[in-house]
This record gives sequence, C-alpha cells and structure tokens, in this order.
Amino acid sequence: MLSITLSAAVVAAGGALAPAAQEPAIDEIVVTSRYRAEKLSDVPDSITAFTADEVERYRIERINRVASLTPNLRFSDDQEVGVGTLVIRGVRQNRGTGQPPVSFRIDGVSATNNLLTTQELFDIESIDVLRGPQGALYGRNAIGGAVLVATRRPTPEPEFGFRIAAAQGEDYVLNGHASGPVAGESLLGRFTFRLQDREGQLRNAYLGDAYVDYKESAAFRGRLLYTPNDRLSVDLRAHSLDQDGGSGYFMPGSDFFLPLPPPNAPIVVDVPEYEIQSNRLGESFVESKEVAAKIDYDLGWATLTSVTSFTDVDSGNDQDLDQTLVEAIDIVVVDRSETVAQELRLVSPDDVALRWVAGVQYFSQERFRSLATTFLGTPVPPAAQDLELEDLAVFGSLSYDLSDALELTLAFRWDEETPEDLTQGRSRAFTEFQPKASLAYRFDERLLAYVTAGKGFRAGGFNNVAPGSSFQPGFERESLISYEAGIKTSGLGGRLRAGMSLFFIDYTDQQFFLFDQTGTQANINIGKSEIAGGELELTARPADSLLLSLGIGFTDSEIVEYEDIPGVLVPASEIVGRKVPGAPVLSASLAVQHSASLGSSTDLVTRLDVEHRGKTYWTLDNVDTQPAYELVNLSVALETGRWALRAFADNLLDEDYIEWFFGARFIGLPADIAWPSRPRQAGIEFSMAF
Repeated sequence: MLSITLSAAVVAAGGALAPAAQEPAIDEIVVTSRYRAEKLSDVPDSITAFTADEVERYRIERINRVASLTPNLRFSDDQEVGVGTLVIRGVRQNRGTGQPPVSFRIDGVSATNNLLTTQELFDIESIDVLRGPQGALYGRNAIGGAVLVATRRPTPEPEFGFRIAAAQGEDYVLNGHASGPVAGESLLGRFTFRLQDREGQLRNAYLGDAYVDYKESAAFRGRLLYTPNDRLSVDLRAHSLDQDGGSGYFMPGSDFFLPLPPPNAPIVVDVPEYEIQSNRLGESFVESKEVAAKIDYDLGWATLTSVTSFTDVDSGNDQDLDQTLVEAIDIVVVDRSETVAQELRLVSPDDVALRWVAGVQYFSQERFRSLATTFLGTPVPPAAQDLELEDLAVFGSLSYDLSDALELTLAFRWDEETPEDLTQGRSRAFTEFQPKASLAYRFDERLLAYVTAGKGFRAGGFNNVAPGSSFQPGFERESLISYEAGIKTSGLGGRLRAGMSLFFIDYTDQQFFLFDQTGTQANINIGKSEIAGGELELTARPADSLLLSLGIGFTDSEIVEYEDIPGVLVPASEIVGRKVPGAPVLSASLAVQHSASLGSSTDLVTRLDVEHRGKTYWTLDNVDTQPAYELVNLSVALETGRWALRAFADNLLDEDYIEWFFGARFIGLPADIAWPSRPRQAGIEFSMAF
C-alpha cells in the first residue's frame, strides 16, 4: 500500500508539474535481461542498470564499485587476488570449491569459476544487476540474482582510445582499445587491454613496513564479429588474465593463543589488535584464459543462439594462516580448473502478444584444489581434492499480454548437477525444478506494478577436508522461495524515475562458509532462515545541469532452525534466533552530479558519492559486528567529445573499517581475524578516443 501511494503521488506530481516537452529528461535505459531489448521501466524485476557513460563517470572497474552503487549488494575483498565475498539480499558467496550466489556473465558467457567474479572490468558498454532468483534465464548459481556485463562491440568505423591513471600507492593503470573493420563490413574486430602496477598502501610493521596490498595485473581481450548477412551473426571472443598480488593480510581482532598439547596450557600473547602483523609476506596469483563463440541465426519465427565457452583457471597463494607475528600456521593453496560450457536457446520475436524463450545448457568442469598447512613448523598432510562437476539443465520462459495493460510471465529451470570427488570416491546428483511466475500491470505509461514468486537453487557438494578436521565431508543443496512486489514509475515530465521493491525469502539449508586451522575449507547448512527487505531507487534531474541519485536497501533476517554441526564450535542454542550474517542491515547511497558548460565543447563535471553501510553481523551468533559507517568519493572532470581529464579521491574522509571478519571460536585459529579497509586514495586519469 505504501508503494502504490508513493507512486501515485509521484505520478500526480509529474502530471501537474511536468515541464515543457523540449526540456531534457533522464535518459531511458534499455536492458536485455529477458533476451530482448526492453525499457528498464517495462521489466517486472528489481534491476540496477549502468550505461557506458555511467561506468566511466562512476569509475566502475570491478564489481566492488558496482556493489557500492547497488542496493542490497555487498562485495568485499578478503584474502587474495581473485577471492572476495559477495552477498545479495542476504544470499552469500561460497568460498573454496563452493559457488557464487549470482550468475556472473560477460557478453553472455558465464564466469565458470568463482575466482573470475573479481576480475577487472574495462571497455564496458553496460552492467545490469538483477535481484531475486534468475535461474530460469541465467543458469546455475543464479539463486540470488545475476550480474550481466556487456563489453563494447566492434565498430564499423576505425576507432582508437586509451586511458591512463595514476593514484596514491604508486598505483598506475593503462587501458587501450582499437576497433574497426578487419575484412570489409562483414568482419569487424576489437582489441582491448588493461595493465596495472600498484605498490600498495597497507604496510606490515613486523616485516620492515613492507607493502602487503601490492598488485600487478594484465588483461587482454580480442573480439571478432562476423555478419555475412542480416540473418547470421558470429561473435568470437578470447580473453586472458594474469594477476599477482598480496595475500592473507588479515589483522588479529583479539588477543591470541597458541593451542599446545596437554598438559601445557594455552599461551596467551598480548599484541595490538587490528594491526597487520603476519610473519610472512603473502603472495597470490590468478591466471585464466577463455575462448567463447556466440552464434545468432534468425529463423524468422525465432532466433537460435549458441554460446560455447572454454575456460582455464590456474591460481594459488602462499600465506600466514594465523595472521599473527609468530610462526604458528602457514598455508599454501593450489587451485586449477578447466571448464566447458554450452548453451542453446530459441527466442521468439518481440512484436507478438506471446513471447517465449526455450533452451538447454551443459556445464562440465574438472578442478583440482590442494590446501597444505604447516603447524608450528611441522607439515600437515594436505587437504587435496580432484573434483569433476557436470550440470545439465532445461529452461524456458513465457510472457503473454492478457490485455494491453496486464502481462503474465511463467518461467522454469530444471537442473541436474552431479559433483564427483575422485579423491575420496564420492559422487552425488542434485536435481531441482525451479519455477517462477510474475504478473505485471501497467496503470499508464508512467506506472508499472508487479508481483513475482520464484524458486532458487544451489547444488550441494563435497568439502575439501584435511586430516584432523571435524567438518563433514559434504554439504547439502540449498533452495529458497522468494516473494516480491514492486513498482516502477516516472514523473515530472521525465525528470524523475523511481523504483521500489519489497521481498520475503523463505530459505532452506542455506550454505555458509567456514574454515579451520587444518586448512579445511568447508560449507555447512543452516536448516531454515527467513530474510525480508526491500530496495528504493530514485533518479532525478531537477535542473538541466544537476543529476541526483538515491539508493536504499534494507534486510531483516532470522535463523529459524539450526542443529549442532561437527566442526562448528559454537552450540546451536547461541545461533537459533540470530540474524543471517554478511550484509549490512541498512545500506544507502546518494550521488550528486553537476555539469557546467565551459564553452561549446567542454564541460566541468563534478560528482560526489556518499555511501552509508549500516551495522553488519559477521558471525552466526551475532557477537561480532561492524558498526555503521559512511564512505565518500569525489571526482572532478573536464569532458569533451574526445577526451576527459578527471581528478578523484576514493574514501575521501579516510574512513577505517573492517571489510570482512572471521571469529576464532568458529574457525579454531589462534585469534579472530579481520580484513582491513583500503585508506583514502587520490589520483588523476586522462582518457582519449579518436
């Protein structure tokens, strides 16, 4: 009722106060989230979308920046290059050999390894974040949503460009692209690259003030687009990534002890909390190569699309696992995978009352992961796992205009995912049917209301268990049913765009990641939990030179059922009734962007972003929390049609906070450990296209 009342008020104001039609309004955003071009305001899903201009002005280079601008999406770096934790509407990332909570796609190709969700984003055309289960159209692991990234396509005319940036921490970045015809109008090509060299800003005083957050990265992408006629399109893409950087620079979050064999009592060491003090400099790397082919053929009555990809990922890290200044526990991780994925789908034409999508997907992965620890100088047998994974799925979607104003959408996905642990000789099949239904009603051209209900699913699997660990060898599937109601509206003659959604998630066997001192990385299951929340997004142009954006997300959750689990040292009595940890209970972002003309072709564009992150619960018993804090980013740019010069400051007020936290009582390490935030970073960048 609140949603409809607010929307009606906005629409009424838009009708009464609408300025002349010739005055500039907010640009309409077109998305392809249902495999057809549609206005964002026509899609009955909660979507945050970024255009190419916004990607540049917001300085989006990784998914962490996307998360800071998207309600109820949280991303944190928390161990090494390639590793992070993503939380969307309370649905969490699974680390180790677990899976992400979203389908992460670049140019229609799924990131088949969770290490690839942290890759750099460059030469980007658009980014769309879909919240709520999206498995019917976007495949496995879309239990919490989907992140759809589109890179810039090859151009029919020659085009070249570059961007160079320098920032505190001796952080240097160089991007470049070249695009144009390769062999006439039918074969176009685009080549892009991104190079980064960063010395770092965070130091370890116990290692001679060495920088721990150093990074070197090189990414290259080549793309060929072949269109011999109006019916056939062949899009070939090759991508390589090579990242090297620091690893494991957690900080002790409490006094720590060394658990020695009886009869010796634990030795408690008094050291400063929240100070990087590992006794060795961590190192990590991620190398990946991917080739993909997307073929579209217009059959007349439908478009047939084939997406084929092969991905090879090699990664590892060498770090101090106990994160303290004494030689207690070290770990070396090796992770290699090869993945083949194939999707075939048919999409009906757009201009009919009955629109449909139907398809099949196949996914096959071979992955080896080894975690070798050294405890008090003594090597421990490694936790090694050879894993083969296959997934076969059938999916479809049907949208029908019941009337000029009412649209019904029915969708489904059926999965059979089979992980096989060759090391332990274990195999298990997980099957799930995931239906989704939505009803959208357009009151008029400015107001759309919708309700939707859908089921999401993430398969279970096998933990990488080391000798001496108490964790179970496997974990169960998880599933959820999500209910959502929302509105999308515009007003003030196109100068105001708004969207609001409310949701409730009934969660069964939610997967939760933990690890222990043996090197075991394990997923456990929480029997039943409930998550309620909502999002509000507003974009307004009160004057030609001023653009305002507001995003608010909130969640309220409860762990309803949980039983004692081997390996978890905290009893169930201290967990049941607590909140699902991992995401701020309230998040908000406010952006103010002002443009001033300095002449016929030059604009001065100033942008201020303020992000509020509310209280965050880190652990299942809710004992450890991060208090609310605010982050401020500022940029000032001179922009023309061909070049831009921008000065920026991220975390302008140098806010100190915790990115991620693990409680010692859950993981058996000598101390609580916390991942430090990055300090203020100011810099300058210059870009040119010609």
